Amino acid sequence: MEVFGLFCLYGLAAYEDIRTRQIRLLEIVVFGVAGIIMNLVFKPYPVISVLGGVLIGVLMYIFSIISHEKIGKGDALIVMVTGLYLGFMNTVIVVWVSSIMAAIIGGLYLKGKHKRLNLELPFVPFLLSAYCLLYLINCLGGINV
Repeated sequence: MEVFGLFCLYGLAAYEDIRTRQIRLLEIVVFGVAGIIMNLVFKPYPVISVLGGVLIGVLMYIFSIISHEKIGKGDALIVMVTGLYLGFMNTVIVVWVSSIMAAIIGGLYLKGKHKRLNLELPFVPFLLSAYCLLYLINCLGGINV
């Protein structure tokens, strides 16, 4: 259930993030409510882990406000919802891997034609890519995400 929910959320949000550089709040709310219901019914992670996962998104949201949206508020809200689905440690791993991917791509852009330091990259496609990569590793018997 969590895999389907996150793939759908990330897929829809990544499409919008690439196309418009914005994420629709309706998608976040729908998948957030679904994540809450999933936790109430199936209890896949301890409550403290889920709260920790959501806290990662809350901290990103605060950083978004402080940095005048160098990290988008929509990205932070997506990470909050990710915390509902994956708990603390798995959310940390997904955000960490996606941040590394974004840093690599950003570095390649800066090294190439796009030498602007204020380059904006949509972050949700990196969340989608990181989650897909980690899911594939899990399916092959690696880490558990």
